[in-house]
Amino acid sequence: MDARRLSTESSSGESSPILSNFNSATSLILVHDDEEPLSPFDFPNDDEDVPESPEFEIRRPYSPPMAPSLVFLYLLSPYLKLGALLLPNTQLPLKYGIPPLIIFAVLSAFSRQIWYMLARYMRKADLEDIILDAFAHGRGKERRRGWLRTIVRGGTGSLRVLLSVIYLRESVHIILPLLPEDLTLPPQPVLTLVCACILLPLVTAQSLASKRVKYVTWTSIVTYIIWFCCVAVSHANGTLEINPGWLRMGAFWQGITTTAFAFTSSSTLPLYASLKAGSPSAALSKSPASRSFRTLSSLSVAVAVGFTLPLVFFTARINGAILQDPAPLRLQPAVAVLNSLTLLLAIPSVLVTAPPLPIPERIRRATTIPLSKYLTFALVLALSLVPTRIARILSDVLLACACASTFFLPALIHITTHFFKRPLAIIMPQMPATPNPYAQEPEPTAADELLQRKERALQRRQWRKRVVWDVGVWTLLLPVGGGGFVWGAGRLAGKW
Repeated sequence: MDARRLSTESSSGESSPILSNFNSATSLILVHDDEEPLSPFDFPNDDEDVPESPEFEIRRPYSPPMAPSLVFLYLLSPYLKLGALLLPNTQLPLKYGIPPLIIFAVLSAFSRQIWYMLARYMRKADLEDIILDAFAHGRGKERRRGWLRTIVRGGTGSLRVLLSVIYLRESVHIILPLLPEDLTLPPQPVLTLVCACILLPLVTAQSLASKRVKYVTWTSIVTYIIWFCCVAVSHANGTLEINPGWLRMGAFWQGITTTAFAFTSSSTLPLYASLKAGSPSAALSKSPASRSFRTLSSLSVAVAVGFTLPLVFFTARINGAILQDPAPLRLQPAVAVLNSLTLLLAIPSVLVTAPPLPIPERIRRATTIPLSKYLTFALVLALSLVPTRIARILSDVLLACACASTFFLPALIHITTHFFKRPLAIIMPQMPATPNPYAQEPEPTAADELLQRKERALQRRQWRKRVVWDVGVWTLLLPVGGGGFVWGAGRLAGKW
């Protein structure tokens, strides 16, 4: 039987408890061996059966309680957007198109699992908190924490803005060839303003749980499925044509990199926090399989593969003509409209999760208008009207940032946390950082030695179970991340 101490004093305010004195006078409880504590990497059949710590931190306003069906929606939605819409234009042979799609789908699910395990291990559900704990934890690092906090918020906001800019820009440009040529007003700015008026009441929603955001996101999934059916029919008739948006992308948008972008996502931690916040009595009862984050994540990737893998087959027979209708069945206008709607309706769910701008508190208190959301949307609107050569640079930056945040960043944090930092205690909390110098040192007892042996045994057990994950993480960091960096540098230098 194992002994656990009830003393949970903490000198730093962190979620890890502190065991102040090792002596036999401390109250003990007895835990049977079949109920021994599980480490964050010691998964049962359903890892959500392990109750979360009551000190698990859910603090961000864009992580409200959400039902599993809604979490599944936002886990699936990023996969059925721009990257998937451009897949039929990559023109990769099947032997070079199918393996990358399967590999990046698996890597995307693996990356989400890494984020999930980091959140459980650190007892935090926010990217900013996890990065600060990984790279600036401890005393005397206030300045580094300030810089890191600014970098994380700026990087997260920039990624959301860039994604919205490309979505809005492409949704407008796809419709332009369908408009009459004798218009008196310039069609692009006018159509962009019309789309902005439609989006304005949607992007000012408070969170992903808002009904407005939920309905438009479901609608974007439906429009993608209808687009997928139209593309399949066009391919069967031999009339599938190149999406003109493919020709406006930057230098990084090649076959394999577009496939990688199709499986990028950026809201894993907020969605996990929302799922845990929406679980009733999570600390008192076991969660069903429908509330397992790992199950929902794997299911979303599987559904995404089902709706993207056939697109790779379509690339083998695609016409070089652009927006022409040689066949009696005129599906190209419908394909263009559905493509545009899918991107346009995806913008609210992207911008809602953007961090707020650093507006002075005096100004924020003077009005109830969400100034940060309006200013962010105004920035998106302005950048969507930039010239094509600048838009290509923005699209390249978007692809690089999206792939780095999805595949490279979780691997880097995992390695930093588990290879260069002291592991967190499992059953024996850490000693206080500043013990009382006048306190008399008690003699260790048999119970203390038992706890220490059990702690070492559990740490070794955790390390053995983490070996497979470590191999996968190093694969993400070196062959995928490092190889992608070398390819990008060579692409910019014109080597290939």
